[in-house]
Formats: sequence, structure tokens, C-alpha cells
Amino acid sequence: MKTSAPLSTEIATVNKEPEVIDLKRLREARGLTLKDIFSVTRITVTNLEAIETGNYHLLPEPVYVRTFIKTYAGILETDSKPLLQQYESYLKSRDKINEVPEEDHKELPQKEKKIRNIHFLLWVVAAIVLFGLIVLIVIIDVNNVMGLFSARHISSQKIASSPTPAPTHERNVPVTAPAGSPPPIVTQSGQSPANQGARSQKQGQAFNLKIEAVEKTWIRISADQKQPEQIMLSKGDRVERTARESFIIDIGNAGGILVSFQDKPLPSLGKRGEVTHLKLP
Repeated sequence: MKTSAPLSTEIATVNKEPEVIDLKRLREARGLTLKDIFSVTRITVTNLEAIETGNYHLLPEPVYVRTFIKTYAGILETDSKPLLQQYESYLKSRDKINEVPEEDHKELPQKEKKIRNIHFLLWVVAAIVLFGLIVLIVIIDVNNVMGLFSARHISSQKIASSPTPAPTHERNVPVTAPAGSPPPIVTQSGQSPANQGARSQKQGQAFNLKIEAVEKTWIRISADQKQPEQIMLSKGDRVERTARESFIIDIGNAGGILVSFQDKPLPSLGKRGEVTHLKLP
């Protein structure tokens, strides 16, 4: 029985939790204030008060706090081990609270990944389409501008290179009759019966002129001696004009157009590249 008592006392000592030291009571018992401790240890009053009250969450990094606790316990001449054990218990409990479950570290669900990938692909496709539209618009605008300048340059060169004969108001170009047909009959006034018949119709109806280009040709038309109109015709272009009295026409390429007067086609006006002046009727 005598041997069992010390053994039970030893077991109780081992299982006993670390004693909680009241630092504030020890400090006040020695007649010290927090400012007095600060003046000796240079530990701020805020940190000293947090150590006393156990508000460890207000303290800096653990490596500094352990030094603060040892220094403070040394000033009060008490054992620092229980204080350090109390602080280590706080750190363990804090780490458990801050531990993130492993499930949170798992990869995102496959469905969420697919949604993100789809969104990314949509952004990429939209950016490519927008870029393509911008490039297409720029190319079209550049081509239109270049085509406009090219057409104006060609027209100006053609007009400048085509000689413009001085108009002869009273001169009529004789129309070459088709091969095998009898020559036209000319009266003493120098006009054919067709021209005389056309002049007799002046007062009755308007004259109609139609021109169709078989290749690129420059023409200048004046109806009833009004301001002349210059036109650059391409193959397939058609021009139709009316007049009360007459037409005066300058043609830069006589073989490049077909002329109909009063819905009747006229014979060939000349060869390709030949400049011709024509008055109708």
C-alpha cells in the first residue's frame, strides 16, 4: 500500500494539464506596468497585453512571439514552458481550422471545365470573325479607291490622246453604201433624197439617234447645236438621244460603234481608230 501512493501521484503528475500562469497577476505583484516591461524588453505594450490576455491572433509571426514569451517570462522570473505550450496549442488549433479539405483541392468537375473551354473557344472564334471582317472591309475599300483612280486615269489618257477635229458645221460626211448597191443620188443642192426627206420631217416629229459600242470608243454629241456631251463608251454600252433639228457627232473610233438614225441602221462610218465627224440629218 505504501508503494502504490507514490505511483498514483506520479501518474497524476504526468496526466495533469500544464498550469495556466496569470502573467498579469505576477506583473502587478511585482509592482510593474506594461510600460515598465516595454522600457526593458522593447516589446510593444500591445504585444505584451495580447500575451497576458491570450489573444494570440493579435501577435506577429510565431518566430517572434516565442521570443517575446521567453523574454517576458524571464522578466517576471517564471517558467516560460507552460506559456509556450499554451501558445503551441493555439497554433495547432488555428492550423486545423485553416486546413482546407482535400476535396477543395480536387480539379473542377468535368462539366465546368467543358463550359469554360466552350466559352474560350467562342471568344476565339468571335475575335477571328471580327478580324476577318475588318480585313475584308479594308481590302474592298482599297480596291474601290484604286479602281476609281485607275478608271479616271484611263479615261483622261484616252481623251487626251484622241485628236478632236475642228467642227465643220456645214460639212456632211458621205455615207459609204454597201458593196453591190447603186450609188446614192445627189441633187443639185448637194443633199441626197433621204436627207431632203428627213429635213421635210423637221417640223413634224423629233429625230431619234441610237448608238451601240462594239469596242471602246470616245464620242461627242451635240443635239440642236446645244452644249456638246462627251462620253467614253465600252463594249456593249448604248446611247439614245433625240433632237428637233439635228445632231453633230464627233467619233474617235469610227469602226467601234453602230449608229441607227430614225430606227434605221447607218452603213459603216469608217475603219477602227479613224476619227469621224458626222451631222444628222
